[in-house]
Amino acid sequence: QTGETVVFAKEKCPDLTLVPPNYDLYNKSSKALIKLLSEYTDKIEQYSIDEAFLDMTGCCDDSERTAHEIKDRVHAQLGFTVNIGVSENKLLAKMASDFEKPDKVHTLFPEEVPVKMWPLPVRDLFMVGHASAAKLELLGIKTIGDLAKMDPALIEAHLKSHGRTIWE
Repeated sequence: QTGETVVFAKEKCPDLTLVPPNYDLYNKSSKALIKLLSEYTDKIEQYSIDEAFLDMTGCCDDSERTAHEIKDRVHAQLGFTVNIGVSENKLLAKMASDFEKPDKVHTLFPEEVPVKMWPLPVRDLFMVGHASAAKLELLGIKTIGDLAKMDPALIEAHLKSHGRTIWE
């Protein structure tokens, strides 16, 4: 599981072999990725060392086809895989990129949200951490769809302004 702590990973697999990270290689790979992406647009927002948002407005006729091209070029030229989410805003693109891994392209446009996103566990929603998920589940909110259908005032009453943010 991505982002799992060593403690939890060791609980699941006591004989786990831990390999130290190669930060230099990771940094070089990140820079090479951004350089490749800059061939498509100069509107790049690097979100972290291994994530970026691209504004492809006016850069291509078919954003999904271009995403597949980028994914394939990254693998062929840089030697690693990427997941790409395609949408009209960062939140939906981020959610789409996490649907299924590795080496995939997914779309999540507003009209696709009820079908593709609402059935997912609420903990899969970007910005819903462990504590928020636990509070939401106590309110009977198990899926993103359950959250979407709730009264935002109720969510805000239990999770303050963060509740409003995740509902939105």
